[in-house]
Parts: sequence; structure tokens; C-alpha cells
Amino acid sequence: MVRIISEVANSLEIAELRAEIFSKRNRGEVLYDIKQLIPDHNQEIAENQTVCIDLFITQLGCSPLGSRWKPINQTAAKKILTLIMTKDLAYGGEIMSLPVATALIVKLFNFFPGDRQFFTNASFENDYTSISTWDSITKATFDTGIIIVGNNRIGILWAKDED
Repeated sequence: MVRIISEVANSLEIAELRAEIFSKRNRGEVLYDIKQLIPDHNQEIAENQTVCIDLFITQLGCSPLGSRWKPINQTAAKKILTLIMTKDLAYGGEIMSLPVATALIVKLFNFFPGDRQFFTNASFENDYTSISTWDSITKATFDTGIIIVGNNRIGILWAKDED
């Protein structure tokens, strides 16, 4: 099993990025958190990724997806984050510019050096410019984003929008 604890290292930088994301994505709600992963009994985190993700998101008050988590590559993760940072999921209204969103995404990824895996809850259309189907982890009408699992951290950047 893996324990998930509050991040101690880089906590100021993580909090600063949280404040910046929340101030720039000023529609709907955002879930953003980064926690430290500590494997018990030398178990590899990679062996238990969906269990780790479900444990992590339930600590945030969200519903687990188990085998319904969709693994994605880094390119897809960037496109999904670009979508949720620049557009309202319900109506597609502009929230922030592409350069601002890109800078925030780079800052987020910098907290996960080395090997990292990405997961989402949705399928997308038109090269990740719109969401087509999803398994909600919240009670919002629309919700999607990414979970990042690194060597010793797990993080979420997720948007929840209403119609």
C-alpha cells in the first residue's frame, strides 16, 4: 500500500501556484493539490497507480473511478490542461490566454521531474478541444482534468463547471 501525505518540500511554491491558478481561472471551480507518495514495504508506486489515484481523490472529497481511469501521454495531458485552463467546459467561453495557461502548465509539470504518468476521466474530440464523454469524480455538471503520478508525488489539476 502507499501512504499519501501533505507535501512538505516545495510547499510555498505549490501554494503560490495554487493562488495563481485560482486567480486566473476565475470561472467554475478548480481542484488543485500535490501530495507526497510514500510506498510501504518497498512496493512500487507504479504497481498501484489506480489505487493511489483513488485514495488521493477520495481525500479531496471526490469519487473514485478504479479501472475507469484513462492513462494518457504527456502531450494529451498538456492539451487537456490547456482546454480546462483556457475554456469554460459548459459553454466554451474564454477564461485565460494560451500563453498564461501554458506558463501555469509548465510550472505544474516542474513539480514532477523524471518519470511521470498521466490519467484523466474523459474522452475528447477535435484534438482535445472539447470533451465528449466522461466519468465524473465530482457532482458538477462537467468535470475533467488530469492526475499526475510521479516517483514520489501525486497531483491533480481539475476543472468543475456548471451549465
